[in-house]
Amino acid sequence: MAFYAQKSSTTPKSEAAADRVIVYDNVKTNTGNGYHPSTGVFIVPESGMYVFTWSFRNGYDEYQSTQLMVNNNEEGRMHLHQAPVGSASATGISVLHVNKGDDVYVKISSFTSHTGSVISDNWGKSFYAGWRLN
Repeated sequence: MAFYAQKSSTTPKSEAAADRVIVYDNVKTNTGNGYHPSTGVFIVPESGMYVFTWSFRNGYDEYQSTQLMVNNNEEGRMHLHQAPVGSASATGISVLHVNKGDDVYVKISSFTSHTGSVISDNWGKSFYAGWRLN
């Protein structure tokens, strides 16, 4: 079981609202077909230990936080605040035991104010991936 997907385009800050699930719609790998690119949710096909990693970029003088969620529980969080020049990316990773049928997804955090887009363009792609360890 493994998946890897990228965002095909940027989500502008006007649409990057709190609690919005980030949809990584350009699927590169999806063995087991657990990742659903229309919703951005990985539905766990088999219980076990999994590695999940995700990234996002934002631009000039923007900041944003994201959370890795299992069902409705936060299992990881990152915050990125870019200086007034250039763009930056952040990558998070979590190793978790998840159960068959659990929903695993990345969302924009509701714990901070949001003034950032989620960039995915020719300079770099925001991504989400996961794979089963055992």
